[in-house]
Amino acid sequence: MRMIQGFGASALALCAALASGQASAAGAPRTVTVSPADYNAAQVAIADGILTVPAGLATYQVNRGALEINSRFTVTLPAGFTFGSQLPLAGGGTTAFTLAAGGIGTQSATFVVAGAPVTAGGTVSLGSFSVQGATALERLIPVAAALPLSLQSTNNSEIDNNDPSPITVGAFASEPGLHAVFDGNDTPALLVDLTSPSLGTQFAGTQSPLQGNLGFLFYGPQAFDSSGPVPVLSPNGRPNALSTADTLTVTIAGAFSGIKAAYASGNPNCPTVDFPGSVTGTQITIPNIPVGAPGGGAEFLCVEADGTNLISQDPQGLQPVIAPGTSTDFLGADLTIAAKGYISYTGGGVLSVSNFFTGDDSGYSSLLRVSNGSIAPITLYALIQPDTGGPPLLGALGTLGALSGTVFTEPQLAAAIPGLNLANSGQRATVQLIIGGDAVNVAAAGMLVNPSGVVTSVGAPPPQRAR
Repeated sequence: MRMIQGFGASALALCAALASGQASAAGAPRTVTVSPADYNAAQVAIADGILTVPAGLATYQVNRGALEINSRFTVTLPAGFTFGSQLPLAGGGTTAFTLAAGGIGTQSATFVVAGAPVTAGGTVSLGSFSVQGATALERLIPVAAALPLSLQSTNNSEIDNNDPSPITVGAFASEPGLHAVFDGNDTPALLVDLTSPSLGTQFAGTQSPLQGNLGFLFYGPQAFDSSGPVPVLSPNGRPNALSTADTLTVTIAGAFSGIKAAYASGNPNCPTVDFPGSVTGTQITIPNIPVGAPGGGAEFLCVEADGTNLISQDPQGLQPVIAPGTSTDFLGADLTIAAKGYISYTGGGVLSVSNFFTGDDSGYSSLLRVSNGSIAPITLYALIQPDTGGPPLLGALGTLGALSGTVFTEPQLAAAIPGLNLANSGQRATVQLIIGGDAVNVAAAGMLVNPSGVVTSVGAPPPQRAR
């Protein structure tokens, strides 16, 4: 359990005295230890901000002097909170605390110390109580920024027994309610086979050449805050629990050309579809995954290639985002990424060609020259990123024979690549080639032919070779 200490203003006076070499006879300042009450934020909303606070939220340390008989002890909640029940205090022995002001329906409760003083070395601890109006916890408030609780001893006949100001500690926090761990396939990555006859349309090293998994997702009720030691609570003050009818939705952003289906499967080889999803060129969505039993569940996130089009690689790595599906009792996920999921090419190469490929106008023509110096044919794909932004555009340029070369014009690229529009020199793009097959001896360059017929290289001269 996390123990957080708060200090009153007397700490400043003590530090000043020590700095001058004259320590006060009053001794060390009093402190408060706290075990934060950290709630599932979505369930706070369902409960309309009415919460049970477990015993032991805060303990006031009387490490000097005493809380005298007839002195006052005040507990103040965060702004907007009010007591929903009587606050029990325990001081040990025959000490009793009688409510003198505030309490139920108010933000503060002030007690009179009776029976016996709480002497040096003693403590005052808070028992279990309820609060109302805790709607601030409907949004995420991490333990590090927990809402404040204040405690103060006053009205002692001995002035050194009073706290000059309230001792404030962070005591109330809130969490998304679901915990998840994603362990992606970083070593090895999901590999796309650029060799013949696949030529980038299938996966390499998987049980089925059309199916592969991006990683393993474990999920369940969030038991502790993101830093680890503070338990997450339901509004009744008990450990956080989710309905077994809850579902979650997983989305993954990336480049998914050549992928026709996405789904969750209980098998790492992805032979069966537990929960079907959908895929676009830039996003995977898998809805309706049940949270399952009280301990949660686990699934592999799978994709299926269409077997016809080049599969995009995602060298930057993929990671899921988790949101509630049909659920109302969690806001999202406290997500740990053990490793990102990767889609990478094997058996071919990626070749950077030009960062200044433009449309044709005023007699100028943009050209893409490719030379295959290998003894086997290769398959060419163009990956073009317009300067105007948006997702990269991908198209097939066909096969280039062994020991041969060719030149592609800008209109040819536009015809081969859906969505490409470089109408004139005001539109520019970066060009890469994806090469299926032996890419070691392939070279390419972007060129610009001026009206007089002079060819000027605007790629990276000399022509770059694939690696």
